[in-house]
Amino acid sequence: MGSGRSAGGVDFEEVRARAESITAGVRLTLVLSAAGWLYVAATWDRPDRQLIASLFGVGAVVALLFVLVPHERVVRSPWREPFFLLWSFTQIALTAMVVAADGGSTSPLALLFFVPVVFAALSYPLASVVAIAAIDYVAYIAVGVAGARPDPEHVGFFAVCLGCTAALCGWHAHNQERRRDALARVSRADPLTGCLNRRGFEERFDAELSRALRNGRPCGLVSLDLDHFKDVNDTRGHAAGDELLRWAVDVIDDTVRPMDTLGRLGGDEFAVIVPGAGPDDAAGVAARLQTALAARAPASIGVACFPTDGADREELQRSADLNLYAGKRDRGAPLEMTARELSWATALARAVDERMAVQHEHSWKVAVLCVAIAKTLRWTHRDLELLQMAAILHDVGKVSIPDHILRKRQPLTDGDWEAIRRSPERGAEIVSRIQGLETIVPWVRHALERFDGSGYPDGLGGDAIPLACRILHVADAFDAITSGRPYREPLTEAEALEELRRNAGTQFDPACVRALEQHLATATPVSSA
Repeated sequence: MGSGRSAGGVDFEEVRARAESITAGVRLTLVLSAAGWLYVAATWDRPDRQLIASLFGVGAVVALLFVLVPHERVVRSPWREPFFLLWSFTQIALTAMVVAADGGSTSPLALLFFVPVVFAALSYPLASVVAIAAIDYVAYIAVGVAGARPDPEHVGFFAVCLGCTAALCGWHAHNQERRRDALARVSRADPLTGCLNRRGFEERFDAELSRALRNGRPCGLVSLDLDHFKDVNDTRGHAAGDELLRWAVDVIDDTVRPMDTLGRLGGDEFAVIVPGAGPDDAAGVAARLQTALAARAPASIGVACFPTDGADREELQRSADLNLYAGKRDRGAPLEMTARELSWATALARAVDERMAVQHEHSWKVAVLCVAIAKTLRWTHRDLELLQMAAILHDVGKVSIPDHILRKRQPLTDGDWEAIRRSPERGAEIVSRIQGLETIVPWVRHALERFDGSGYPDGLGGDAIPLACRILHVADAFDAITSGRPYREPLTEAEALEELRRNAGTQFDPACVRALEQHLATATPVSSA
C-alpha cells in the first residue's frame, strides 16, 4: 500500500515556507546591495567603482522585480524549481562579475559566494542545493584563476572553505528532506493502525482520480464499516478494540493488491482505493475483503467506481456509503434508511444548498460531521441513521426563503431575520409529512436553538434541547465557518474550533464541541492557522 505523501500536490506549510523564502531573499539581496554600495563609496579611489556599483544596482532591481511575482502561484507551479535555480544562478553570475571587477579572488566581495549556497540550504531541495553549490564553486575558481594576479594560496584556502560550507549545506538540506518526509508520513498516517488517515487517504484518492482521468481508466472505491465494533469496546475494553482494528488492517493489507491504498477514515470506518478497477473488479475486491474479515470482524461494504458512480471524490464516497448502508439493511443490520431514501433526501438538500449559493454540499457535510460527533458520544446505529437523515434535511425549511435573502451580501434587516427564524418550523412541517420520519421532526425544528436559551424558534436551552439538535448545531456551525459564503471568506479548522470553544456554554453544548474536537484530532488533522 502507498504512503500518505501527496502525489502531485504541495503541502500548505511547504508552500508557505517557499513563498516566504522569496520575501527573505529579496530583503537579503537589498541589504547586500546596500552594503556593496557602502563598500564602493569607501573605496572610490580604486578602479571600476562605477561598474561595481551598477552591478549591485542590477542585483537590487532584480530583487525588487521579484516583489511583483505572485509568490504562492510560483511555488505551486511546475516551474517552481527552475524559478529558484534561475534566481540563484543570476545572483552567482552577478557576484562573479563584481568580484572580477574588484580585483579577483582576493577581493573581500568574494565572501558573497557563500550567500547563495547558505540561502539555498534553508529551503531548497537537495538536488537544487547541490546544483547551486557546484555552479557557485566553479564560478569562484574561474574568477580566482582568471584574475590579473591570481594568488594560488588564497584561492586554494578560500576554495576549501567554500567547499566545506557547500558540503555542510548539502548535509543540512538532506536532513531537512528526511525530516519533511517523516513529518508528512506522520501527518497522514493513522497512529493506531499505521495505514493512511483521512487526510492522507483523500489526498491519495484525489491523485488516483486525476491519474484515472488522464489515462481514461476506471478507479474503484471500497468502503468498509466493521459491524458491532462498539460492542467489542463496551464488553471487552478499548484495548481489545484497538487490537481488532490492527488485525483488520493486517487482513485488508494481505487481501488487496500492492498498488491498492487503504485508509482509516475514523473509528471503525475504512476505505480502499482500487486503481484500474471497474464495477466487477471492485465488487470482487469487496467480496474478498468481506470473506477475509468474517472470522473476527464482519464488515458492511459499499462499492463505487469512477466514472460510473461519480466524477469526484465526494460523489464516489457518498455513492459507496449509500451502497454500504443498503448492504447493512439487506444483511439485517439495525439500519432502516434505504439508499433510495438517502438519495432523495440528498437531492432535496442539494437544491437548498444551490439556492444558498453554497460552494459545496453543505447538508451532506453536516450529516457526516453529525454522525462522527454522535459516534464519539456512543450513539447506536439506528440513532445514527436518523441523525444522518435529520442533518441532510436540517435546512429544508429554507426553500421558503426568497433568494435575495439567502444570497444577500449586505447585513440582514429585521424582516430578513424574521423569515430566517421561521425556516426551522417550516422545515419541521415539511418533514412531518414524510411517513417514517416522525422521530426527526423535532430535531429539524430545534436545530438552531442555543444552549443558553437565546435561539429559535422556541427558546429552548440546555438539556431541554434534544441532544440530536445540539450535535446538529455544532456540526452546522463548524461547516459554515470553514466553508466559503457570498459574504465572507472561510476560516481554517483550527480557527473554527477556537470559535466553537469561545461560544461553548452559550451558543453550543460544550460536550458536543469536545466530541467534534476529539473526532477531528483522531480522524482529520486540523490545519494550522
